[in-house]
Amino acid sequence: MFKSYLITGWRSLWKSKLYSSLNVLGLTFGMVCFLLIGLYVYDELNFDTQHSKGDRIYRVITHEKNPNNEATTVAAAGYMLAAEAPQALPEVEMTTRIQRSGRRNIFDPENPVYVQETVTIADEYFLQVFDFPLLEGDRRTALKEPNTIIITEDLAMSIFGRKDVVDKNVKFDYMETPLKITAVLKSHPQNSSFNFSSVTSIATNMNFEGFKRAVESDWASTSFTVYALLRNDADPDSVSRKMTRLVHANATLEPGTQLSYSLQPLKDIHLKSAGIADGARYSNVESIPQGNPVYVTVFSFTALFVLLIAGINYTNLTTARASGRFKEIGVRKAIGAVGGNLIKQFLVESLITTVIAFFVAVLIVAMLLPAFNDFVKKKFELFTSVGVRFWGAAILLIISIGLLSGGYAAIMLSRFNPVSLLKGLKAKQGGDFFLRKALVVLQFTISTFMIIGTIVLFMQVRFLNNSELGFNTDLMVVIDVNVEKARSNFEWVKNEMSKMGNVNHVSSTSRVPGEWKSIPRIKIKKEGSAGEPQIAYTIAADKDFLATYEIALLEGRNFQNDRDTLSVMINEAAAKILGITDVSDEVIIPQVALNQFFTPIYNDPNAAFTPRVVGIVKDFHFQSLRAKIEPLIITYHNNPIFPIDYYSVKIQPHDIQATLDQLKAIMVANEETEPFEYHFLDNQLALFYIEDQRSQTILGWVAIASVVIACLGLFGLATYSAEQRLKEIGMRKVLGASLLSIMVLLSKDFVKLVLIACCIAFPIAWLGADWWLQSYAYHIDVEWWIFVLAGTLATGIALLTVSYQAIKTAVINPVRILRSE
Repeated sequence: MFKSYLITGWRSLWKSKLYSSLNVLGLTFGMVCFLLIGLYVYDELNFDTQHSKGDRIYRVITHEKNPNNEATTVAAAGYMLAAEAPQALPEVEMTTRIQRSGRRNIFDPENPVYVQETVTIADEYFLQVFDFPLLEGDRRTALKEPNTIIITEDLAMSIFGRKDVVDKNVKFDYMETPLKITAVLKSHPQNSSFNFSSVTSIATNMNFEGFKRAVESDWASTSFTVYALLRNDADPDSVSRKMTRLVHANATLEPGTQLSYSLQPLKDIHLKSAGIADGARYSNVESIPQGNPVYVTVFSFTALFVLLIAGINYTNLTTARASGRFKEIGVRKAIGAVGGNLIKQFLVESLITTVIAFFVAVLIVAMLLPAFNDFVKKKFELFTSVGVRFWGAAILLIISIGLLSGGYAAIMLSRFNPVSLLKGLKAKQGGDFFLRKALVVLQFTISTFMIIGTIVLFMQVRFLNNSELGFNTDLMVVIDVNVEKARSNFEWVKNEMSKMGNVNHVSSTSRVPGEWKSIPRIKIKKEGSAGEPQIAYTIAADKDFLATYEIALLEGRNFQNDRDTLSVMINEAAAKILGITDVSDEVIIPQVALNQFFTPIYNDPNAAFTPRVVGIVKDFHFQSLRAKIEPLIITYHNNPIFPIDYYSVKIQPHDIQATLDQLKAIMVANEETEPFEYHFLDNQLALFYIEDQRSQTILGWVAIASVVIACLGLFGLATYSAEQRLKEIGMRKVLGASLLSIMVLLSKDFVKLVLIACCIAFPIAWLGADWWLQSYAYHIDVEWWIFVLAGTLATGIALLTVSYQAIKTAVINPVRILRSE
């Protein structure tokens, strides 16, 4: 029987090639969008799921309020909490500690090839809590002994040109003793929060007496990222409360300090870490990249919506050609076919259409995947990047959409009276026709919403890229300082760079405007002020900083020479919160934030750095436009807070590669082990908004696809309407109706549907756009013309779609229509 359904279904589809092609095309469009977006969303939702014990691994989060009621939440904890928790808390099976302590050169002592890497240390349980795949080595002992290190296969290839390097030695440039490689790890998958290339045993650092003494009493710091592996029946909330009691029982806290802990599931780190600072790292180490849950949610609904639009389109097209099958259905019912048989027949046709569309969609996705990977900076492979669950869920959802879409048409067609059908009478379908109109309204509501969203996103991204930042980014080469000699000998480096003909300005700073690493924070107050110190950001700079970046000086003077060690410049925001109007005012800087918590600048907690304000600069965006301009203190490069970490070189636009080669030669001449790491500042700043740009492009293409699919459905409904009104049109033409009046007659109802859809979509889109824009401190306004443009596009496209069928029907000879009727 099923074979008969297949053969009959295929014949029926082949007979109506136009409608079948439109059905397959619409479903294929929807499935391609669904699968591509689904790959991205699945990857984002499955970060860190590669660890077999991942559902029992939690990151320890520290919540602290100081005596001034300033709250800080950090993904870090003390050394001793991790050490004692497995013994003190029966629910904790094991813990592991990690610390990222700066960036240094690593190399093979026998054949020095210097590679700049983040120095990561971890204890012996690291590879037992996390089961990173090993190419070589024993995970139980790899990090147990002093002077041992594990590296990834990529780092092994960079240093040795091979992967079988266990028992070989490497060195960091700050260490005297070489490190023995005890294991080689496979490279991390793209959906991993871990991006280390090497991990040194904590036992190695125990060779340093200062480190050993510090950690043995470290209960309440945020110096280590701590992961806890809980037992199967453990309650995370109960464990976190016990951890809090354990620390309070052993730590000496400043009076008035409130300290507590919570546990964050490993799977939540990527998307649910908003408001949690990435601790246990030095300021020159980039934080763990985070996903954007808003975009993941938006993309998830977008994928489902576009698939829904494709299903609605299929329903409308199938019912639109129903009138062509009335006699077939009548004959089948007259010779004994029951409603169930007809429903099965139409469902098989729907299934055939869905399967064809699915295989075509998979083929198109396979062809688009390389370009899609390049665009989203992922490495998807069609079948190996995602598991059986993804494809099982995708196939089930797609087939369900196909069957549900075809199911309505099957039920509707199977319930007609066979006598009426064989007599050629038109079936009464007022309710069905109303439902199809409602589906078209839903289609265009979603499509119009997507058009508005794409326009708003495009306008906001353009605003971000074109906003005046308060400093000049053009042709600004930022060179990372990685070795101490590049800091201590910076005057020679600057002088040599300044001699180059293609260099206009050179400045040395601790951080740069638009910094992608963490900008240090300090506490500051005006001398003589009775209020509490205010929090501000700080950048150390030399006397060429303002000229290099073209930052406006509003009052006072710039730095001049080394006598400015006790001088600072402040921005307008800092001047406002400090109440400073006189550039000769003195300020007090007692504390600086290390690992997110404020500590005294000097060993004596009563001492403070007391520089004098010599200048006030115009506010400039030293962070992303998502954040408002905060108070900024620019200290002289020779200061007790932070040393220089960058050279900023303003170059000329011609022969750029030769200029870069000369800059590299100067850095290498100063220190031959210095890796030449540089970037252009404007490119780096663009990375702040790269996710927004990608989202804009993805939503743009999806909006186009949804409109195309909706128009296919509208075309089907227009065709159906024209077929139902042929006799009326023939009578009107006999009575003298013009071509234009008939076109208006056939088109106006559909234009009304689109206008209704716009009225529904506009307020929803306005609320959504306004909510999304609130995540930016600086953003566009959602103006009225955006809705007019979206409505005009939707209406115009719909009008073009139905005009073809309206014209085709309007030009038919009325005599032929009335004779056939």
